[in-house]
Formats: sequence, structure tokens, C-alpha cells
Amino acid sequence: MTHGEVVPRAAATTIFVRQGAAKPEILLLKRGAQAHFMPNAYVFAGGAVDQSDESDELYALCENLDERRACERLHLDSAGLKHFVAAVREAFEECGLLLACDSSGEWVNLAAWEESELRDARRRLSTGRTTLAALCKTHGWRLAVDELIFYSHWITPPGAPRRFDTRFFLCPVPARQSASLASDEMSELVWITAGDALAQHASGRLMLMFPTRTLLRELARFDGIDAIFAFARQPRKITPYTPVLPPDFPRDGE
Repeated sequence: MTHGEVVPRAAATTIFVRQGAAKPEILLLKRGAQAHFMPNAYVFAGGAVDQSDESDELYALCENLDERRACERLHLDSAGLKHFVAAVREAFEECGLLLACDSSGEWVNLAAWEESELRDARRRLSTGRTTLAALCKTHGWRLAVDELIFYSHWITPPGAPRRFDTRFFLCPVPARQSASLASDEMSELVWITAGDALAQHASGRLMLMFPTRTLLRELARFDGIDAIFAFARQPRKITPYTPVLPPDFPRDGE
């Protein structure tokens, strides 16, 4: 490692997929114009793993997944479960989809919540005024981390001002929930087919960074949601990919 090189920070991202009228649709969020990292780019829901994502209290709430099996899925020697927890937390904060189940094993019914109540819960979580564990314990929920399918692993190349070691997960949209924004971090959300997103990027109407484009190209091959998840669930070795820094990626000082 050269002097001053940025060490990649662990991160987790969720690619939410639902069946559209003709083809599967992917949830993309537009980063705000004032964002320090990738302003105005359309991205999947996700972010850096926090220290709060790694606790025995949270791990005890994880449904059908423990540390050993999480590490096996992510091809890690240790500290695997925190990536799944971070993916759940970031998704709820950014797009309002909560991967949690109630006492009957069903997806939590967020459609029954008042919009203001739900937005407040997400803001309190994102600002540290509450924790994911506290939210779950209050309502008798468990984290449905077993619904997250490890799909891809990317490491931001050297030379970028911010670097992330990111695990990408695939997940269906929980029933009785709708995606929505709750803060200024994201300025827009859209459900769009992978092919349409790539076409709009090519025409200059929608900004997609290299990792997002690459993953969307992979997903564009599938005509139905079942085919996507059948492929994702196949046993395969997922190795980390560190691409050459592409021309559209902001360099140091930009």
C-alpha cells in the first residue's frame, strides 16, 4: 500500500427487485446534488457498515442466520453477519423497505403505519437517536437477513477519494411495504427495468456509475424475477472485483 492510500471501508448494498408489467424492475435512488460522494448518480440502496451493526443484541434478532453461516455465504473468515445487518439498516433508512418479520413470520406491515410515524422512525435510526435492535424489540420483530442473497462483491479501486469494500445483495420487495424517501440524502427514487435504466444513461437522462451499470447489464439478461433469483441462488464462488478507475469516477481533488 502506498503512503496516503485510502483504505476501503466495509459497505453493504441491496438491489431490490420486483416484477413489472413486462420485465423485472429495479429500485434506484438518486443521490442529492450536494452529496459528497457521487452527486446526482442513481444507485442501489446501501452504505457503509457502522460499528452499531455489529452487536450480540442485533445478532440475536437475525432470522435463520448466524455469524458462522454469514461468513460462509460471504466467503469471510470472520465478521460476516454485520454486512447483512448493515444492508437491512441502510435500506430502511434510505428507501423505507424493512427486511423484518413479525411474530407470525410474515413481513412487517408498514402499510399500517402513519407516513409521519414511519418517517420519524427512519430519521431517528439514521441520526442515532434509536437503534435497529430497539426498534425490533419494541414491535416484536426479527431481522429477515436470510432473505438477502449475496450477489456481487466490488472494491473501489485505488485513486478514488473514498473507497468501499462492498457486498451487493439481491432481495425481493417485502409485501405490505412501499419504497419512499425520508431525508435529503436522496432526492428521487424510481422503479425501472435494467434495460430502460441503461438506455436512459446512454441518452444522458440518468447518471449511472460503472458498478451500477455493470450489475444492471447482468440483470437485464433476465425476463422474469424468478429467473433472476434462480440464478442468484445457484452455488458459485463470488470473488472481489477491483476495476481500473473508470473515466467517469471522481478523482482526488474533484
